[in-house]
Amino acid sequence: MANIGKILATIKAVITRLVFACHGIIAIWQVTFLKDNLEYWYLASPIILLIFEGVFTLTIKENQEWKWFCPSVFIYLVLVVPAIWLMELHKVDLRLLKKANITYIETEIPIPGATRLPTDMFVTLIEQFLMLTLIVGRWLLPKGDLTRDQLSQLLLVYIGTAADIIEFFDSFKDEKVATEKVLVLLTLAIWSWSLVQFTVVLTATKSRKSRGTAHRSDINASTACCCSIEVCAIMMNIALQDAPFLAFRLLIIAHYKIINYMNIFFTCKNTLVILLQIYRLYVLYLERVDEINSGSVYKKRRKNKSSGRKEKDKKHRENKVKKHKKRTEVGETSISVISDPKKQNRVDTGRIRAIILTNTDEIKELELSKFFKDQVTVENEKKKHKRKQRSETSEESLNNIHHTTDDSGI
Repeated sequence: MANIGKILATIKAVITRLVFACHGIIAIWQVTFLKDNLEYWYLASPIILLIFEGVFTLTIKENQEWKWFCPSVFIYLVLVVPAIWLMELHKVDLRLLKKANITYIETEIPIPGATRLPTDMFVTLIEQFLMLTLIVGRWLLPKGDLTRDQLSQLLLVYIGTAADIIEFFDSFKDEKVATEKVLVLLTLAIWSWSLVQFTVVLTATKSRKSRGTAHRSDINASTACCCSIEVCAIMMNIALQDAPFLAFRLLIIAHYKIINYMNIFFTCKNTLVILLQIYRLYVLYLERVDEINSGSVYKKRRKNKSSGRKEKDKKHRENKVKKHKKRTEVGETSISVISDPKKQNRVDTGRIRAIILTNTDEIKELELSKFFKDQVTVENEKKKHKRKQRSETSEESLNNIHHTTDDSGI
């Protein structure tokens, strides 16, 4: 199954790049037909880059598309957009000739097996298929690191963006705009600028976390990132599409006095969209602040819990100490006399050391001379009595010896 998936992904990647190349070749062929000059085929040189990019992606990257940037779409735009510029400028020249009452021959595009199509209609079809090819191509390209949910959201965003760009391109339908070469160049520049967003792969998907996991997440790591993917997508949408579209429509209304229902409607629409996007940024900012505050509150709660436990332990220990002190007052203290053989000669000094062992495992040495004074005197008297007995026994023995000597006459 894994091999079959890789084969299908490779086939879809190859088909997508073939569609890109075919659409570019058709647009360039239209330019060469309108200009009647084969030198414009040099515009097809980006096809070589598209081939190298396809080989690199399918072999070295093993059919994994790029994460944030789509080079195949960028090369496709480089291939098609210059051709559309040339076709639109050619249409402007024809309009200026018609406005100056200069006769010209309007060419028709020969299509095998069908009737001839007018030039304007064929150019419009190429422009419309550009947006359709971008959406379908992004769908067929391998997802890469995108999930299915993110890819579906990305395609929905592409459809809405393509609809807005097509509506902006309808500005050429107004004769005042279509005959002003400056406005045509400005429209083409803004249109090309808005297409750059199709090369960047951003989604509005935001991983949602439960409150418990969100509180336990590392807040420093979340604040390390300057902005989220959704914020980047909103900022890019404003900078590449809504703000330039609004500026252009305000320009044609205020400066060129081109006031009609469509211009006023789309001006209000772009203004409302920008305001809603700014409001969305404000909401995301509040969510981030709330997340940070909730994380800090959770940490404070943990600290308070730990400090509360420590205080309880301290109180418990203090209560134990108090109980032990009360017990010592009652008389539960055990007194033991340590007899050190090395210090037995110091008994005469009248100092005996005792160790009081309390229930708090604290050892205190006290010198108690008065308490054991009687015991010391008794021991001293016993020693004196023993000395007297020894002396008496020694005297008796001497007397006996002397008496024996006298009796013997020696």
